[in-house]
Amino acid sequence: MAVVVRYFNQIFSYRELILNLAIKDFKVRYKSATLGFLWMLLNPVLQMIVLSVVFSLIVRFENLGAPYPLFLLCGLIPWNFLSMSVSAGSHSLVEESNLVNKVYFPREIIPISTVLGHFINFITALILFFPIPLFICKSLSWSLLFLPIPIILLLMFTLALTSLVANLDVFYRDTRYIVDALILVWFYATPIFYPIHVIYSVSPTLAGKLGPIFLMNPMLGFIEMFRSILLLGQFPEPMHLLLATGWIGVLGAIAIWLYHKRGPVMADYL
Repeated sequence: MAVVVRYFNQIFSYRELILNLAIKDFKVRYKSATLGFLWMLLNPVLQMIVLSVVFSLIVRFENLGAPYPLFLLCGLIPWNFLSMSVSAGSHSLVEESNLVNKVYFPREIIPISTVLGHFINFITALILFFPIPLFICKSLSWSLLFLPIPIILLLMFTLALTSLVANLDVFYRDTRYIVDALILVWFYATPIFYPIHVIYSVSPTLAGKLGPIFLMNPMLGFIEMFRSILLLGQFPEPMHLLLATGWIGVLGAIAIWLYHKRGPVMADYL
């Protein structure tokens, strides 16, 4: 426990560097774009429109508890935060090799700042989206007090996962390509554009065999927590909270161990 406390104290001592790198990443991303920061919400909205049109022509989902576009957007916003953070963060250490080789600091600061830069996007998009379901679904309730919980847990999970893959990419340069391929598969394996009950209604036999694996998907828990609070006005299920916490603990422990072991020699591989 003392080692973990010292580790986080060391990271916290570099908070100004982390903040400056995160703000730099955020500003550079939209610097040359004509619409600038509007792309923070336009990206998920455009995805929502395309998927809504496609699936309204192919199949109609029932018992969503909200109009399908809102159901879809409530899944896309947290998913885009995770996928964009992990995709960009997976090669962040390699891209910042000049900085890593010149100055000593905890190497995990680089992927952490990348995630925080995308976290600004996420929070801004969430704030803009926030009033819509409250007005349309009339989901205003005491459950909104729990909204910071999935936000914080998703941030911690994304930090742990991004730090882990960024570390691996330094030593195994194929990591970024594997990550991009797995993110695509992960998207379709996560109930973003379809509700959970569809899996069990399409093929009960297959769902019975793959159900436990499907339920272990960490993003399933995060997205269901956001939908419960924002669309249904309900408290998150304890199972989803436990699942998210468990994944954060496992991935975070592995990431910390890898940086403790490989951090001192990381510059030699960049």
